[in-house]
Amino acid sequence: MEKTDSSLLIIKEEYLEEFKEEVTNYLKTVGWVADVKKAKGDIDLSFLIHAGKALNINETDELSIIRNAIRISNDRIILSNTSNVILNALKKGFTIGKYLATQYARASGLELLLQKNKDGSLHQSEMPEFHDKWQTQSAVLLMAASSYVLYALREHRADEVSSINIDFNGIPEVNLNRPTKAMQCALYYYGAYLERSGVVNNDLQMLKITHQYFERLTEELKLRKDGFKYVESFTDNHYKLEKTDFVVQGFETMSTSVTVGMSFNHVEMEDIVANKEAKHLFQRYAERLMCYDMETKRNPLNELGGLPNVTMADGKPGTGKSMLIAATATLLKERCDMLGYNFLFWPLPENIVSTYQGGTAERAMEWFKPMQDPTKIIFAPIDDAENNLEERTRQGVSAGVREFIGVFLRNTEGAYAVNYGNRLISLFTNIPDQIDKAVLSRIQMRVKMDGAGTDKDFIDQDYLWWRKFEKLEQGFVNSPAPKGYEYMSSQKRPDSLNELLSHNYTFTNESVKAIFDETMANAGSNSHDFFGDFYAAIQRKYPFFSSRDLRNIQKAVDARVIDFDLPEIWWEKPEDFFLKDYNTKVEMLKVLMKENLKGSNFSQLRLYEALNYVETSIRINETGINREIKEAAKRLFIQTEAREMASKGQIHD
Repeated sequence: MEKTDSSLLIIKEEYLEEFKEEVTNYLKTVGWVADVKKAKGDIDLSFLIHAGKALNINETDELSIIRNAIRISNDRIILSNTSNVILNALKKGFTIGKYLATQYARASGLELLLQKNKDGSLHQSEMPEFHDKWQTQSAVLLMAASSYVLYALREHRADEVSSINIDFNGIPEVNLNRPTKAMQCALYYYGAYLERSGVVNNDLQMLKITHQYFERLTEELKLRKDGFKYVESFTDNHYKLEKTDFVVQGFETMSTSVTVGMSFNHVEMEDIVANKEAKHLFQRYAERLMCYDMETKRNPLNELGGLPNVTMADGKPGTGKSMLIAATATLLKERCDMLGYNFLFWPLPENIVSTYQGGTAERAMEWFKPMQDPTKIIFAPIDDAENNLEERTRQGVSAGVREFIGVFLRNTEGAYAVNYGNRLISLFTNIPDQIDKAVLSRIQMRVKMDGAGTDKDFIDQDYLWWRKFEKLEQGFVNSPAPKGYEYMSSQKRPDSLNELLSHNYTFTNESVKAIFDETMANAGSNSHDFFGDFYAAIQRKYPFFSSRDLRNIQKAVDARVIDFDLPEIWWEKPEDFFLKDYNTKVEMLKVLMKENLKGSNFSQLRLYEALNYVETSIRINETGINREIKEAAKRLFIQTEAREMASKGQIHD
């Protein structure tokens, strides 16, 4: 099994060959001793006994899934397309299940126990472990098989199958004694539904019952998962079927529904006043996502650097954060439509936090699953991020928020946090200091949104408002134009961040400036010694600073190094770049990168991003304290004023 850099184990088609014949034979004929005594509650087993066929106790009953598919197709020679799709899904699913069960046996030590059992050398003390691992191996087989069946059928006639209603009474028996019995039992009861339930008379009904059966099977396995032992060799790894986006994630299930993105307002970047740095950066993020190569499932800008996984924009209410979300989504949708890519706008839902224990984690995992889809360009904003990612040490933080943060951290930087380079997760917040510190450390690019701040900004914001009246009735807005100023000229997008940023950094924090000056006295700011001494001094003063923060600074410098426009001709003629192979794209981007380097000063970029990141982190860290001081001062002022009014007798009912 091949292991990728992203810690996924790749399942190659060639690995499955040895299991195909066995699975096919079970689809032709599967036998099982049906245990009628297992009928419980509302599960009706009457359909199991074939009319006119009396079964003795412990007698094996046989049926054929393939023969039933032929009957349902209403054609003795050619299966219907839907029946064929279902049979192929079953065959591939149980083949994958058999393969992963074999891998589990090798990794867990079950293979050795099986050999000792065969040789008669298995000690009595090893029997409990032997049976526990055999049960877990059976569960691995069924989980992988049922997950793939649901994955393979998720989009087939999705609209039609959703409108079909079929009574499904559940699965009478799930046998996990050993893998062979587990597969026989699962396929037997599935075949019994096809043949004897009386509700499957066409291929669409067969598709519906297949969905219901294997959904219930995965639910049953998830309910039992806490009872499985020796699971680590299976759950510690994730398994991806090559050339697909199908991933086995322990006893968790992939989303089997077709993911539909949220709608959004059409907003142009030009509609947002001020916030030049934020607009520029998010336009860059959008362009970099579009460099993603659908064929190889990689983004060359991940290789070259400068493509952040998690970003954040913070600012006071009303400074344009929600408009920036819509504008970024609009730009990505337009670019995706131009290139024929699928775009998913996937904001965090408002009801992500559940009142039930474990409910939030489950919802959060469902939200992250579509972001593992390598066939789409994905923008996943989290608006008002402080609500769901609140600092866990704050008093009164709910268990649901803690659950969501745990899932967020594991899925943004962890062993199975797979990022193909086709997604962007962005936090937007009014109160960045209330966001959990571990979450903040995941943010690789940060930008502050102050909104309108100059007279020209306010003039342009007014212009965007009143121009609709002027279009309706020319001359209605009878105020004279501003002298020497063309409307919206101050809002023009810069060619690069270098136009916005001064070469002489302006400090906002005296402590950082003091550390900078002291370090400069010992080493010049263009030396490696300077940065080593500077970061160490910052960490002594501000213990929250860590090597992860340094990596984020490095990511910010990477972004500045590749801060160049993609040639307009590439958008007009996608075959000049976007439709080329991955390696060619990398080389073409390297050319642009080298050209951009010629006009850049690495030492200045490095120093600016280091100082900006450090001061931004300190600002966020100290904002909460400053806010509490102001609130305390306000309360004190009100109390003082109240006492003075009372002493003067100025308070009346």
